[in-house]
Amino acid sequence: MAITTAMCTSFKSDLFSALHNFNVSGSFTATGVSTISWTAVSALTNLAVGMALTGTNVATNTVIARITGASTMDVSVASTGAIGTVNFTGDTWKAALIKVAAAGTYGASSTNYTDVTGNTDETSGTGYTAGGNSLTNVSPTTSGTTAFVDFADTSWTTASFSTIGCVIYNNNRRGPVATRAASFHDFAGTQTVTVGTFTLVFPTPDSTNAILRLA
Repeated sequence: MAITTAMCTSFKSDLFSALHNFNVSGSFTATGVSTISWTAVSALTNLAVGMALTGTNVATNTVIARITGASTMDVSVASTGAIGTVNFTGDTWKAALIKVAAAGTYGASSTNYTDVTGNTDETSGTGYTAGGNSLTNVSPTTSGTTAFVDFADTSWTTASFSTIGCVIYNNNRRGPVATRAASFHDFAGTQTVTVGTFTLVFPTPDSTNAILRLA
């Protein structure tokens, strides 16, 4: 029925429970052999409990369980040998498009990407895959009294479809459900692409324009 551009109220509550991570991917080194307790972690910048880890002798499905000091941490699964370079990733954020003549109503009171699919309201067409595009994070930062996060522009190529808006959601299982919505966005009318490129353009990542801001 309608889309109201808004940050979801449930998402605001989730932030107080540390259920979302916007940090970009990176790597570090650490010391340890077949253990969950790692020492000499080269940098804790952008690391957070729950982040997925891969790398040299890092066991499958390992996440950060606890940060125990300035250069130490515990992980969820013991390493399989001497640790080398470790790669970390923040949560996977996605943007899914909403079809013309949507049946549902979306805005601050919405909670999940599944709100859209439950109403069969996701866009479909050539060049569009259900679930939408994965987004490239611009790590959270601050300016004055405002904290903000943004994403890089994302495109659907060789595409033919129409859309009236989108949902940005967390595709990881840190939150209450795997598809927790952060915000919904109204495109102010029907946007159509025919055998071309459809680009979702994100605003300038600063304290007055970024897609998600807390002041």
